[in-house]
Amino acid sequence: MCGRWYVDLMSDAELASYYESLKNKDGIKTNGEVYPSDNVMVIANSKAMNINVFNMKWGYLVGKNLVFNARCETLFDKKIFVDGIKKRRCVIPANMYFEWDKDKVKNEVKDLDSNTIYFLGIYRFENLKPVCTIITKEASDTMNPLHPRMPVIIKKDMIEYWLSEECDVNSVINSSLESLSFKQIE
Repeated sequence: MCGRWYVDLMSDAELASYYESLKNKDGIKTNGEVYPSDNVMVIANSKAMNINVFNMKWGYLVGKNLVFNARCETLFDKKIFVDGIKKRRCVIPANMYFEWDKDKVKNEVKDLDSNTIYFLGIYRFENLKPVCTIITKEASDTMNPLHPRMPVIIKKDMIEYWLSEECDVNSVINSSLESLSFKQIE
């Protein structure tokens, strides 16, 4: 799953420059633990399919519930996700995410090869404002002892392809990063 994550946008020069280029920085979490409904910096394709950075709230409002994760297995089946996966894909940069094990102990999950991870996501508009959700999949063998699901994470060099019209969604999801590490922090 992915219910909370950590970001320090200023720890990565490229992410800091993306942040500085944002037109609307209102309320964006630039440092610290991110919770559903927080405003976050997102790399996304615009209506004209141009890649840019945007301020988006994390989570779709469905009735009174906040949907902050989308199962990859149902992206093309559930009406709430279909438009997003076809036309409104995004990437959410983070430094790590948190997961709780069966004993309810908090763990931090990182990519050992990079300080920044990129969650695959989709977005839509609610009251004319963009909101995003993170795509999840079955956990890799490494992560399964911690939790049966995990966010879909890609390497930086896959961002442009994920956001393109030519993207084969399933191939990107199937080639996502699986060799993460985790350790207890509480």
